[in-house]
Amino acid sequence: MTDKPTEQTQNGILRQLKKLPSIWHAVSSFVSPFVWVVPPLVVLCSMLLYFHANAYYPYGEITVSWCDMDQQFVPLLLDLKDILAGKEGLFLNFKNAGGMNFYGVFFFFLSSPFSFLVAFVDKAQVALFANVLVMLKMCAVSLTASVYLHHKHPNSFLLNVALSVLYAFSGYVMMYFQNIMWLDVVYLFPLLLMGLDKLKEGKRALFIGVLAAVVFVNYYLTYMIVVFLLLYALVWLIIEKDKVFAGNFCLSCALSALLSAVVWLPCLVQYFSSGRTTSIYESLSQSSVFTAYETAFPTVFSMLFLFPFAFSRKENKTSDGTLRFVLFLATLVPIVLEPINKMWQTGSYMSFPTRYGFIPIFLCLSLAADCMSVQPFKEKKEADNQAVSLSQKILYALPRYATSLLVVALTVWYYGFSKNYTATHHEIMDQYSHSLWGNAASFEALLKLYAVATLVGVAAWLLWRFRLCKPVFLWLGIAVMTLSEMYVAPMTYMHAGSHNVEWHLDAVELSERIADDDFYRVKTDREYHGHDFDANVMGGIGYNALGHYTSLTPDNYMTAIKQFGYTSYWMEVGNSGGSVLTDALLSVKYAVSTSKTSSDVYNGEYYNIGKTPFYLPLGIITANDIRQTVMPTDGLIARAQFQQTLYNDFFGTADGVKVYGLSDATLMHVTVSQRDGKYVLTPKSSSASIVFEVPVDGTQTLYFNAFDENSNALNQAINKKFSVSAPGYSISEYPTQKQNGVVSLGSYSNRTVKVTVRVKSSVTVRDIGVFGIDTAALAEDIENTKTVGLTSVQNGLMGEYVASGGECVFLSVPYDKGMTLTINGKQAGLYEVYGGFTAFYLQQGKNDIRLTFVPTAFTAGLLISLLGAALCVAACVLWIWKKRQVELPKQVHTVAYFALLVVGAAVVALVYVMPLLLCAA
Repeated sequence: MTDKPTEQTQNGILRQLKKLPSIWHAVSSFVSPFVWVVPPLVVLCSMLLYFHANAYYPYGEITVSWCDMDQQFVPLLLDLKDILAGKEGLFLNFKNAGGMNFYGVFFFFLSSPFSFLVAFVDKAQVALFANVLVMLKMCAVSLTASVYLHHKHPNSFLLNVALSVLYAFSGYVMMYFQNIMWLDVVYLFPLLLMGLDKLKEGKRALFIGVLAAVVFVNYYLTYMIVVFLLLYALVWLIIEKDKVFAGNFCLSCALSALLSAVVWLPCLVQYFSSGRTTSIYESLSQSSVFTAYETAFPTVFSMLFLFPFAFSRKENKTSDGTLRFVLFLATLVPIVLEPINKMWQTGSYMSFPTRYGFIPIFLCLSLAADCMSVQPFKEKKEADNQAVSLSQKILYALPRYATSLLVVALTVWYYGFSKNYTATHHEIMDQYSHSLWGNAASFEALLKLYAVATLVGVAAWLLWRFRLCKPVFLWLGIAVMTLSEMYVAPMTYMHAGSHNVEWHLDAVELSERIADDDFYRVKTDREYHGHDFDANVMGGIGYNALGHYTSLTPDNYMTAIKQFGYTSYWMEVGNSGGSVLTDALLSVKYAVSTSKTSSDVYNGEYYNIGKTPFYLPLGIITANDIRQTVMPTDGLIARAQFQQTLYNDFFGTADGVKVYGLSDATLMHVTVSQRDGKYVLTPKSSSASIVFEVPVDGTQTLYFNAFDENSNALNQAINKKFSVSAPGYSISEYPTQKQNGVVSLGSYSNRTVKVTVRVKSSVTVRDIGVFGIDTAALAEDIENTKTVGLTSVQNGLMGEYVASGGECVFLSVPYDKGMTLTINGKQAGLYEVYGGFTAFYLQQGKNDIRLTFVPTAFTAGLLISLLGAALCVAACVLWIWKKRQVELPKQVHTVAYFALLVVGAAVVALVYVMPLLLCAA
C-alpha cells in the first residue's frame, strides 16, 4: 500500500509547478533576441515538406505557378534574364508589344531583389524556380513579422513565432501568391509600421528607407500604402495631437518621394498611357453595394480565430493600440462594401478584390499579440502565505493548469478536425484556384471550417480573459492553430493550381533556334489553349514579338494592332492574327506552329518554327506619304478596307487586296439593318447564314473578319456569334476572347470559293466580310519595295541609308514620346501613324540613323532622386558631425499638423464617403 504524499512532498510538487512559468520566461528571455531566425526556418521546412509530399520542385517537375504567374511573371522573368545578360534593354524592349517601354513593367513585376536570382537559373527551370521564389518570399514575410512583434513584445517567443508564421500562411499570401510581386510589399509592411513607431520617437531613417523601398518593389500597391499612411496620420493626430510627428511625417514622406521619384514619376506616366485606365465615376456609379463576399471574405478567414483577441480592448488601451484598432476596422470596411473596396484599388479592379488585404491581416495579428502578451494574472497574496493550507494552495494552482490544458486540447482537436475536413472538402474549398473567384459552395465549405476555428478562438479568449489560462499554454494553442493553417491554406490555394511544366519546356525548347541576323519578329499561327503559349512567352524565349500582356500595354498600340487585324483583348495583345500583308509590314519573318511545313527552320517535340511567306525588314520606305492617311478619331475603320489602304500606302495601288462585304453576299434566313453606322444582324432560323461566293483569279489567301468595338473588355457582345467554314477550313466559334483577329481561310487558286458564315444569334458589328490578298502581286510588290533595314541595339535602333530625300519611312514600333531620332547627328522628327505606329522622313544623301529611347519623365525623376539622395547624405553628415538630426521649426510642425488633418479628412471623404454616395445615386 502506497503511503500518502507527505506535506513536504506536496509542497515540493507545488513549488515545481509554480516554477514552470518562470523557467519558460527565463528560456524565452535567453532565445528572444534570436527569435527572428525561427519563423523563416519554420516556413522553409514546412514548404519543403509540402513540396516533397506532392512531388513539387525541387522534388519533382511540378510548379505552384498558375494564372498571372504563368502568363506574366514567369515569361517576364525570362525577359529579365536576357536583360541581365545584356541581350535586351531595360528601356526599349523589342521582345514585347512590338517594342515597348519596359521600365514600368520592370518596376511593376520584377524589381524585387529576389527576382535577380533568375540570373543563376537555366531558362528551362524558371517555371519550376517559381516554387523557390514563393517559398523565399514567404520566409521573408514571416521574418519581418517576427522583427516587428519582437519590437513590440520582446519576451513573447512562442507567440512571436506562431503569429509570424501565420502571417506567411495568411489568406492573402495563399490566395495572391501568383501575383508574387505583391509579396514584397507584404514583407515590407511590418517594417513600415516599425518605421512609424520610430517616427513617433523622432527617428526618421527607417520610415524613409522602407517607404522608398515599397515604391521600388511595387509602385502599384504603393497607392494603397499611401492611403493607409494618410489614415494613420489622421487617426494618430486626432488621438495625440502630436504636431512634432506631423512635421516629421511630412518631411519623411517628402524625402521618400524624392528618393523614389526615378521610379514613380516615369512609371505613372507610362501607366496613364496604357489601356488600363478607366472612368472612376462610371465604375462607382455602376457598383454593387457589397463585395463579392465569396472571394473577398476568405482573405481574412485565417485570422477569424484571432478576432476575439484583436477586438479585446481591456488589456491594451494605449494610444498606439487604439490607433491600430481604428485602422484595423477602417481596412475591414472595404472588404465588405464594394464602392469603398474599389477606391482602395484606384477606383476599379478586374479580379483580386482585396489587394490591400495584408493590411487588416497584419493589424489583426499585432492587436492579438498585444492582448496575449499582457499578463492577466495577479497572484493572490494569500497564495504565498505559509498559513494557507496545502489543499488551498493546490486548489488555487491546479484549476488554472487544467483550464490552460483545455485550450491546448481544443486547438489540438481543431488541428485534427481541420486536416480531416480539408482532406474531404478541398475540391470544393479550392474553387478560387480554378477561376480566381469563389462561389457559394466554396464559401460555405470554408465558412464551416473557419466558424469552428472562431469558436475555438472565442473559447480560448474567454479562458484568457477570465484569467483561467496561463500565457505559455495560450501561446502553445495559437501555435497549434497556426500549424493547422500551414496544412489547410496550401491545400486550398496551392494544390489545385499546381501543374507540370511541359508547356514551359516545349516553349523554351524553341529558344535560340533561328540563325538570322536580320531584325525580325516571330508570331504564332493561332492562339494555343490547353497547351498554353501565352502572349509574353514569345519574348521570354528570346524572340521579338508583337504580343504582350501586362497592365502597361500601351493604349495606342492596342488600338493599332486591332486595326491591323491581330488578336487582342483586355490588356493582352496576342501573337496571332493579321494577314500576309500586315505580317510583312510588321517584319514578321517566322511563325510558331504545331504543324510541320517545308519552310520549317526547326522542328521540336511539340512546336515548330517556319518561315512566313513574305517579309520586309524594319524601316519600310512607303510609296505614299503615310502621315496623310487619315484615321477615324477612335482609330478604327473597316479592317478589310484598311488592308486595301495599307496596300496602297506601301505599294501605290490597292489592286492586291479584294474586299467582299455584305453587299456581295447572299443572306439566308438573316436580316441586316443599320444603326449608328453599324450592322445589326438578326437570324430568323437556326440555319441563318451569310454566304460569300469569292471568285479567285490566280492565287489568293482569303480572310474572314467580323469586328465591333475597340474595347478592352474581357468579353464582348460579338464573341462566339459566328461559325465560319470554307473548303478545307472551319471554325465553330468566332470571334472568341483570345481569337478575335482576322482568320485565315487558306490559299486558293483560280476557283470560286464558297465561304459560309453562320449567324448564331442577333449581333451588332462594325464591319464584316471576306478579303483576299493576291500573293503573286504581293510578292512582286515586296520585291520592289525599298527598306532601311534597321537593326536593334540596347534601347534603340540604328542603320544607314542613302536617299534621294524626303522619303517617308514606316517604323513598325509603337509610337512613344520617349523616342528620339537623330539623322547624321541631328535630331529629326518622329510622327505617329495608323493610330499607334511611327514614321519619319529621310534626308538627301547618306542617312546615319540612330533611334534612342528614354522613358518619358525618367530624366526628371532621376534628377529629383539625386536631389533626395543629396539631402539624405547632408542629413547624415549633420548627424555625424553635430550628433543630432535636422530639427524642423515649430511653425513647420504646426502647418504640417493642420495640413495632414485636412488631407486625411479628404481621404476619408474620397475613399469612404464619396463612393457610397455615387453608388447610391
